[in-house]
Amino acid sequence: MLGLTQVALGAVFLTRLYVLGQPGEELRDIQWVLLGSIAGYFTLRSFLGGIMPVPTLKQAAITYLGLVVVLSVTLSIWLGLPDLENWINTILPVAVGPAIIVGGYWLVAWLGQKRIERDLTSDDA
Repeated sequence: MLGLTQVALGAVFLTRLYVLGQPGEELRDIQWVLLGSIAGYFTLRSFLGGIMPVPTLKQAAITYLGLVVVLSVTLSIWLGLPDLENWINTILPVAVGPAIIVGGYWLVAWLGQKRIERDLTSDDA
């Protein structure tokens, strides 16, 4: 039901934004609720399930670089080349955002794996 609710909330958001033409500023509350719901679900699922693989340093670095390249290319095509004088708003988010995502994923997956290992060893005793 949570997944269906998230899909429905996303459909309502997109309908109000693109079909009804409602300004995006009026939909920020729905965006934040949907983001919190989806991110919270995946975080809890990863931690409590302990089934997400913990990437090696090499895998994490490749994922980070891939995300930076995809974001850089996509945003450069969509918005044009970034203004170097305004690097805090143009380049920094492209560099830091993927680092937060990859680092957060690694931390949650590692904590979930440790929790499962701890549960398995306590069951054996």
